[in-house]
Amino acid sequence: MADLLGIATSGLGAIQQALSTTGHNIANVNTEGYSRQVADFQTLPAQRTGGQFLGSGVEVGTVRRAYDSFVVQELQTRSSKLGLATTLEEMSASLDNLLGDSDNGLSPAIQGFFSSIQAVGSDPSSISARQILLSDAQILTDRFNQLDDSLSGFERDVNNRISASVGDVNGLVSNIAELNGDITLALGTGGQPNDLLDQRDALLMQLSEIIGISALEQTDGAINVFVGKGQPLVIGGTSQQLVVTNNTVYPNRLEVGVAQAGGAVAVISDQISGGELQGALDFRARILDPARAELGRLAVGMSDLVNAQHQLGIDLNGQLGGNFFTPLGPTSIASSQNTGAATVSLTVDNVADLEATDYLLVYDGAQWGLTRTSDGAFSGGAGPFSQDGISVTIAGGAPAAGDTFLLRPVYGTAGSFGLELGAAERFAAGAPVVSSLAFSNSGSGEVAEVAVSSTTGLPLAGNISLTFNPDALGAGVPGFDVVGGPGGTIAFDPATESGGKTFTFAASGGLSFTLSGIPDTGDVITLSANTGAPGDNRNALLLGDMQTQRLLDGSTATFGETYSGMIGGVGVATRQAQANLQAEDSLMENAIAAREKVSGVNLEQEAAELVRLQQAYQAAAQLVAITDTLFQTLLGATRR
Repeated sequence: MADLLGIATSGLGAIQQALSTTGHNIANVNTEGYSRQVADFQTLPAQRTGGQFLGSGVEVGTVRRAYDSFVVQELQTRSSKLGLATTLEEMSASLDNLLGDSDNGLSPAIQGFFSSIQAVGSDPSSISARQILLSDAQILTDRFNQLDDSLSGFERDVNNRISASVGDVNGLVSNIAELNGDITLALGTGGQPNDLLDQRDALLMQLSEIIGISALEQTDGAINVFVGKGQPLVIGGTSQQLVVTNNTVYPNRLEVGVAQAGGAVAVISDQISGGELQGALDFRARILDPARAELGRLAVGMSDLVNAQHQLGIDLNGQLGGNFFTPLGPTSIASSQNTGAATVSLTVDNVADLEATDYLLVYDGAQWGLTRTSDGAFSGGAGPFSQDGISVTIAGGAPAAGDTFLLRPVYGTAGSFGLELGAAERFAAGAPVVSSLAFSNSGSGEVAEVAVSSTTGLPLAGNISLTFNPDALGAGVPGFDVVGGPGGTIAFDPATESGGKTFTFAASGGLSFTLSGIPDTGDVITLSANTGAPGDNRNALLLGDMQTQRLLDGSTATFGETYSGMIGGVGVATRQAQANLQAEDSLMENAIAAREKVSGVNLEQEAAELVRLQQAYQAAAQLVAITDTLFQTLLGATRR
């Protein structure tokens, strides 16, 4: 009877544990990351009786998790990719909204500026039109500054996200390492710490959302966690803390690193794959940096080209025009790790050929290498270098191997874009050279298209007179005798060139003009300095025409098209990020569903299990009652 009672009580105990496990599942049906637990029954060791082995009951061998490591790893991978896609979409959409805002964007300001120039061209003597031009120019200046400041704000946001994410990673890996210790201890004592394992999995999920990880389980149950190219974050019960460090080349830029012996920091930003950290880093490298460089290229182009044309005109005081906008210069930044004595200077030679990119100049111990960061294009040598409309000059003392310089022809220059023209009357709407025909001329000779291309030799020191002479270059070889300017003679044959012939006096401001018609002997054409012509609008018209001229991007894009291209680039990147986010959302839902199928708690299934276990418990209880009856009968028989 004792054996039968032991079998019955073992069943009651085992089933009670299974009921507790089922109840635990039901209670945690809404607990995120909880894995359904299953009580596995096993028979107790049989007892030898009379040459036979008779069963001695049942026990719960283990309470295990319904768990599939492949499914969990896939879920962590999807979480990492979703974190990347979410951050990239969020930040790129914010930038896209900023640049595309019709009220705060640059396009209306560019249009307003050129419309005001054209208004002055229609009435060059109007002070009110000139004042409106200055006002619209200031609006354009403010818009450049505001946009660049906003883009700089995005860079600060990236830095903040990096700092916050690194702090979160450090907290999570510390907790994972601590749980590793608890789990190892529990497993070492024969326990199955299911809830601790679930907690660790939940922390790994949170960690993978921030940074891409790979995890490897040890034989003792601890999980080792790695990032990048095998950089350990957790080894058993020990965690490695990430650090935030300043980039040694790029100013005001934070990177992710790990501390090394001696206080050194190894930067691993370029090794990070997946998670919110990679999303922030990718946004900075692929979207923000190109956009800010493109804005800077537009600012440099407008400043340089408008200034150059404005300087070729005269104002209401008869003075040559000065800078309309503040000249914008490129920057060369030496790495804080440089140990050599070399210095590097950077100049812009042709704004039409400028690329919206930075350059890295690195000395490898034998020669210099110039790398365009946008596409990795490389050129090496002793220097100087000339490409993409810039010139790089190396001077100073001897460089040391590894010396690095960041060259920025356009990046961030929009923040320095400013209005330098201080007074309305100083706007140079007129041209510096005027032409006139002598009243005594009897022929039909004409001069047109008078223009200058340089300030060299301006204003003209004196008049340049052109007198027609049928024998200017010898008997029967007609032309003009030139007095003033370059002097000498120029060939012009009315018989064959009356339709027009263009001449250029390079030393006189690159003065060019076109002669046409049939002049008579002694007819005089005079080119002279414009000392005061309030009705002259020739330079204003040339400035206004710049709006539609393709002056940037290798002479293929207007100012407006350059800005539209920048917006389009951000827009395309944003749409790609949105498409990736939708795809990752769907894949994440599939991964969650796969985990729920394996590890999730199904209330209907648990209810059926409760009924089954209840019936088994009642049967075991009935076996106890039967055992008691048999025992009482046996006792009664022995009393007789």
